[in-house]
Amino acid sequence: MQIKGQAVRLIMPGRLEEMGKWSHGTMATNKEPTSGGMMPGKDRPGPDLSRSLRYVVIYLCLAVAMLLSGLQHFVLTLPSASGKQLQYTDGIVVMTGGQQRLDDGLQLLTDGIAGKMLISGVGDGVSRAVLVQQLDLDEREINALFCCVELDFVAKDTRGNARVARRWAIDNNMRSLRLVTANYHMPRALLVFANEMPEFNLYQYPVYPDDLRIDGWWHDRAMLRLLIREYAKYLAETVRI
Repeated sequence: MQIKGQAVRLIMPGRLEEMGKWSHGTMATNKEPTSGGMMPGKDRPGPDLSRSLRYVVIYLCLAVAMLLSGLQHFVLTLPSASGKQLQYTDGIVVMTGGQQRLDDGLQLLTDGIAGKMLISGVGDGVSRAVLVQQLDLDEREINALFCCVELDFVAKDTRGNARVARRWAIDNNMRSLRLVTANYHMPRALLVFANEMPEFNLYQYPVYPDDLRIDGWWHDRAMLRLLIREYAKYLAETVRI
């Protein structure tokens, strides 16, 4: 079939696509739409997302503030020495961790504050004879060590101390115990012992390590790490119980 008049130029489909790129004398963009079908410049977070992020930041700041406040309260309320006369208890439980704890425990025993004493968490190879060599004991304390002190080699942590102490107290028909440990460890020790042996009356005798300086504790890195670690363990026990 013939077409009369002005010749018609056939345009292939590919050519049509190229021509479609021009509109009003300007080249049209061939960019793919942004994710979600949004145009460039319109993919910023919406007001709901921004508000959620603000809430997260606020909650995190509040959580940090509460932890710091709790740490300060923990340090300021550590048990202090009492001038009151100590009440007699059936037994004394000394948790190992420093020579001063052993010295104070033996002093309490020889003063008649209790009839028996358990040293819990003793390392392998330690015996009464070794303790006599390591500790500066007088004759009364040496006699008390050999007659009225038992050594526990099983416990590896505070909960282990409590479980061994409970069995020891039951075997010796005891109803009351006095705990001897460092003052920064005492809050957690009382918490664990009370949970493991609620039927017993527990009393505390906090020991004050010579290198523990509560005043200005936040300036001492070693002391700061010690107190933060103990506070974290204390919080973990409160959640666990």
